Amino acid sequence: MKVIYIGGIVIYATLTGSLLAGEAENEVIDKLVSAYGGSSLTELENYQILTKYRTPATGQSHSPELTEIGHSAISLLVETSSNKAVLDNWNENRGGTFQGTTIGKGEKAYTLNYQTNTYGEANSSDPKIFAGGTMRTSDTVLAFEANKAREHATLSNDVSYMNRKHHVLTMPFPQSPDLNLYIDADTFLISKMVRVNPQLGNLDYVFSDHQKTQGVTYASSASFSIAGLPTLISTARTLKVNQVLSENHFQLPTSFTPEGERVDSSELKATKISDRVHHVGANGAFTLFINTSMGTIGVGAYAGVTDRYHFYKNEAKNHKPMTYQVVTHHHSDHIGGTGEAIELGAKLVTVNENVEVIADSISPTPNTSSFLTVDSQTTLGSGRAKVDIYEVSTIHANSFLVAYVPADKTIFLADHFGSPFATGTPSANQSTVDMLAALDELKLDVKKITTAHNARVFTMKEMRKSVADFTPTSCLANRPVCG
Repeated sequence: MKVIYIGGIVIYATLTGSLLAGEAENEVIDKLVSAYGGSSLTELENYQILTKYRTPATGQSHSPELTEIGHSAISLLVETSSNKAVLDNWNENRGGTFQGTTIGKGEKAYTLNYQTNTYGEANSSDPKIFAGGTMRTSDTVLAFEANKAREHATLSNDVSYMNRKHHVLTMPFPQSPDLNLYIDADTFLISKMVRVNPQLGNLDYVFSDHQKTQGVTYASSASFSIAGLPTLISTARTLKVNQVLSENHFQLPTSFTPEGERVDSSELKATKISDRVHHVGANGAFTLFINTSMGTIGVGAYAGVTDRYHFYKNEAKNHKPMTYQVVTHHHSDHIGGTGEAIELGAKLVTVNENVEVIADSISPTPNTSSFLTVDSQTTLGSGRAKVDIYEVSTIHANSFLVAYVPADKTIFLADHFGSPFATGTPSANQSTVDMLAALDELKLDVKKITTAHNARVFTMKEMRKSVADFTPTSCLANRPVCG
């Protein structure tokens, strides 16, 4: 064996006859399967993973200075032969308690809304898609799936991880970048899994404290990090296998009724609010474009700003340059398009405390001339061709910018309010309550509400009803995550 040092990392370049030659992948997978229980693993009829986590609000904190810690619990039950599965999740953070369930019944899957007692058809019935995120947090499931995907698995050069030699096995997984399993060369247990997100960087899943249940090995401790920053840290984890299941495990609650029609936002669409204002986006990422006397102003900096801007120009027949991009708040998903906006020639409108975190997310790092900071309120444009920017504070973000177009009585909000349904009152949370109170304090005459995540245009009347109907809750049903 030849040992190579690259950038302080040890790489084991194995030679002829080693694990990297010929049927090496099958040999590694065979030993991996054996370490996780052999036939006890490969002949699993069903499994259930229940994990409780501490959840640092990495990239989603109230302010950039401090990362809050929340709590969550996830249960995944899978019947391996039938493609049936139940995914339960519950989390509690500064915004309140949130809970959801997806039930896969083979050919179809349904999501439950506990606030409205309704259910709707999920986008996919494949557990590897609707529950893939949870599956990837289990080393046992990764070993189980590696055995089935062995024809498509490949080995890279061995590496040193935690000062121990590891084989790196790469395997495909539906709707995900390839998974890279770091398999301990002595124990053949999975120490970590890495996949690369083009926007976020490395996603690391780390496993430890391996135990056995009914002959199947599992890591009783697991964590998940995004670009090196922890997002999930387990506090308790159990694995149950080959339970006696019945159809009752996969039944929809009898008291639930079908949900309403969802708005199709799968393709870029521009909703015309007026000749001056258009709401543009797709797939949960929307920007409000305002034609002002100072050029085109965008509000909502989700990744994809460039595509939305060019679509807007064609739809609105407005080819004014984009002069300003309003960044609503500092959360990582809402600053993904800031670099695009700068390339389009726009200045970023934000508050002083958010400049550093926004600048750090852009390469190359912009200088201060790329920012216009708001202290309480500012106006861009004049007359009817203007937009007012206000700084408010809610439980969601300490400094949050809302954009109000007085001529059209239209406001743009991110995260605090919305619904994927074509009709009906959106469900509220504490963030909704705080935002309505902040808007009332500004005494704005708001009639229309546009959002960063929804194609539908809402009314202030709907927001008021949403808040009036809101009641803080704890776990809302007798589900595994409520224990």
